Amino acid sequence: MSKIVLTTRIEDVCDRMDVRRKLKMECLPWDPAWELFREKVGDHLISASLEIERHARVLAMKCGGHPLALITVGRAMASRRNAKEWKHAITVLGRAPWQLLDMNTEVFEPLQDSYDYLPNDMIRLCLLYCSLFPEEYSIPKDSIMGYCIGEGFTDDLYTVMDEEFSFFKDWAKIASLQERSEDADHIRIHPMVRAMALWIASEWGNKETKWLVRAGVGLEEAPGADKWSEAERISFMRNHIVELYEGPNCPLLKTLLLQGNPLSRICDGFFQFMPSLRVLDLSHTSLCELPSGISSLVELQYLDLYNTNIRSLPMELESLLNLRFLILSNMPLEMIPGGVICSLTTLQELESLRRLQAIDITIQSIEALEQLSRSYRLSVSTRNLLIKTCSSLTNLELPSGNLWKNMTSLKRVWIVSCSNLAEVIIDRIKETDDSITHSRDKLQGRPIVDGEQHILPNLHDLILQGLRRVKIIYRGGCVPNLASLFIQYCHGLEELLTLSDKDQEMAAGGSEEAAGTPKVIVSFPNLKELHLSGLAKFRTLSSGICVLGFPSLGSLKIVECPRLKKLKLRAAVLKEIQCTREWWDGLQWEDEEVKASFDLLLRPMS
Repeated sequence: MSKIVLTTRIEDVCDRMDVRRKLKMECLPWDPAWELFREKVGDHLISASLEIERHARVLAMKCGGHPLALITVGRAMASRRNAKEWKHAITVLGRAPWQLLDMNTEVFEPLQDSYDYLPNDMIRLCLLYCSLFPEEYSIPKDSIMGYCIGEGFTDDLYTVMDEEFSFFKDWAKIASLQERSEDADHIRIHPMVRAMALWIASEWGNKETKWLVRAGVGLEEAPGADKWSEAERISFMRNHIVELYEGPNCPLLKTLLLQGNPLSRICDGFFQFMPSLRVLDLSHTSLCELPSGISSLVELQYLDLYNTNIRSLPMELESLLNLRFLILSNMPLEMIPGGVICSLTTLQELESLRRLQAIDITIQSIEALEQLSRSYRLSVSTRNLLIKTCSSLTNLELPSGNLWKNMTSLKRVWIVSCSNLAEVIIDRIKETDDSITHSRDKLQGRPIVDGEQHILPNLHDLILQGLRRVKIIYRGGCVPNLASLFIQYCHGLEELLTLSDKDQEMAAGGSEEAAGTPKVIVSFPNLKELHLSGLAKFRTLSSGICVLGFPSLGSLKIVECPRLKKLKLRAAVLKEIQCTREWWDGLQWEDEEVKASFDLLLRPMS
C-alpha cells in the first residue's frame, strides 16, 4: 500500500486534502538548534575564540529554533573569523536581517507565503505592526488593537470586541505567532516572523528607514532627526532615552512609539511637523508635561499617557478632534488649564472629543466616580477603570447599580487602597437598571434579546487590592462574564462570599439543605482564574452553609492565606492549584478521595 507525504505551512491544506495523520513540526529545542548552528558554522571556528562562541550563541538564540534560519545564518558566518564581525551580525539580524547572506531567499520568501495566505490586508498590516515591539516581547492584544484602529486598519472597536480577537487565532495558525497559554491577553511573535515582517515593511529591504525600529536595543539617545524624515512608523520603545531635544520633519509618520523610556522632556515644537501622526504612545515614561505644539497633530487618534507624571494636560488637547483613544490611567492628572478639564470631577468636558471610543482612567474621589457615571459618552468609552485611594467610597454594587449601566466597553476594574470600602455587593440586576439599559438600547437602535442583560457585558477582570475592611456580599446576583478575580492584601476578608441575611435564611430553609445537600452558589459562572494572596484572616472559600460553584475555573492560586485550612468548592474543570508545599501539607480534608483528586492538580510554588 503506497503512502503520500505532503508538507505545508497551512493547516487548512491538510484538512482539505483529508489527510489521515497530521504531524506538526515544531521549532528545534535549544540543544539540537545549537548543534545544527555549530555544524553549519564549523566547530573549529566557534571553539577558536570564547568571544566568538558567546556571539554565536546569541545569534543561534535569535533564530528561535527555526531550522532554515539556523542553517542560513550559520553558513553566512562560516567564514567570519573576527569577533567584531560576529557582534555586528547580531545588530544586523535585529535591525536589517535581510542584509545577511541568503536570508531573503532561504528564510523570508518561504515565510512570506504564509503571510500572503492571511485572510485580508488588515490582518497582514496588524502582523507587520507586531514587528514594532522588541524581540521576544509579550505584546498586549489591547495595544495592538488600539494602534490598528487608530491607524485606520479597522474602524469599529465594538465589532472587534464582539469577535473576541478571532483574527489572533488566524495569525497563530498561519503565521507562527506564539500565543502565551498562561496569559490570553498577550501574544508573542516568533523572531523569524518578526524579521520577515521588518523585511516586508521596509519594502523588501529597499527602504530601511520606512519602518524605523530600534525597540529594546539600549539606545541612550534617539537617532538624529535626519533619520526620521522618510519614516512612516517609528518605534524607540523600551530604551534609555531621557530627552528629545530636536524636532524632526516627518510628513509621512503615522505611528510613534516611545513608551518604556526614562523620557523626562520633549522639546517644544517637537510635534509641529508630523501632520499625519495617528498613534502616539508615551506611556511608562517620566514626562511631567506635554510640549507645546501638540495641537499640530490634527490626525491623532490614539494617545497613551498611562503611568506618566503628567498632572496637567495642555489646552491644545481640545484641538485633537479626531482622538478616539485617550489613556490617562495611573497618572496624577489634576487639571487642564483654561477649563478643558479643571479637575477629575469635571470629566464631562472630555465629551468635546466627539470621536472618543476608548479611555482608561484613574478615579480618586467619589465625586469623580459619580461624574463618570453621569456622562454617557465617557461611561460607554471607559475600558479600564482604576478606583484608587477613594476614602469616601463605602460600598459598590456589581453588576447592578447606576455606575455601570452604560459601561458596555469596560474590561477591567481595579479597586486599590480605598480605606473605607466595606462592601462589594454581588446583586441581582434590578428592574429599574434593566429598563434604563433597554431604553438606551432602543435609543441607540441596538437589538434586544429576550432575557439578555447588557450591564457590564465585557467585564473580564476584577482586582481588589489593599482594602482592609472589605467584604464581598452575595445578594443572589452574578457577574456573568468575569474571567479573572484577584484579591490581594484585603486583611479583613474572612470568606470569599458573605451571604446577606435574606439569602442565609433562604439557604437554611431550602429543601436541598434539609435533604443534606448544601446549596451551590454560582456567582462567577465564567471565572477562569482566581488568585488570593496576602489575606491574613481568610478562612473559607465557601459561604456559610453553602458551597461556591465555579463551573469554568481552570486556575486557583493561593498565597499567604494562613487561616485557610480547607478547600471547599465545586470546580469540575480545575486544571491547577498553585500554592506552597508547606501550606498544602497543612490542609485538612474530610474525604481522602477528594484530597487525592486535588493532589493531581497541585503545582507547588517555590
